[in-house]
Amino acid sequence: MQVIGIDPGLNYTGWGVVSSDGPNISYLGSGVCKTNSKDELSVRLVSILEQLREVLSSFDLQSAAIEKTFVKSDPVAALKLGQARAAAIISVGERNLRVGEYSPNYIKKVVAGRGHATKEDIKRMISIQFPRIKLDRSDESDAIAIALCHLHSSKMEDTLSRAIERTI
Repeated sequence: MQVIGIDPGLNYTGWGVVSSDGPNISYLGSGVCKTNSKDELSVRLVSILEQLREVLSSFDLQSAAIEKTFVKSDPVAALKLGQARAAAIISVGERNLRVGEYSPNYIKKVVAGRGHATKEDIKRMISIQFPRIKLDRSDESDAIAIALCHLHSSKMEDTLSRAIERTI
């Protein structure tokens, strides 16, 4: 199963693709969709959408995952993040992909073992899992973590479903 993880952001939207073949997990690619901060909001959102469309067309994806919006104290920033998130959701929705949504703390717990892990902790865990890749931005390592979290959660769902089916 190929999964794309997306870490939405208006300046940088990270993406990471991993695949699972039974117990084996492979890294397939990652990067960032960058927008020009001087452009109008609508231009930036279209740019995110178009860049993600191009990425999505490069893989044989079965599923997608995205980080849930985390609202700090700046409602304007949260709204802009939500709009970038919407562009990402539209891009995967156009391909009829199932979208898993996970909170930042859940992703951190699954990937790093604790819900309040730092960005460096996440990057280190991704580097341990995939030692040959070079990660330039935390948006990229976060996106890979989101994809790994989705793979893990999907496997748990499948195991639970099979167990329930056996009891019926």
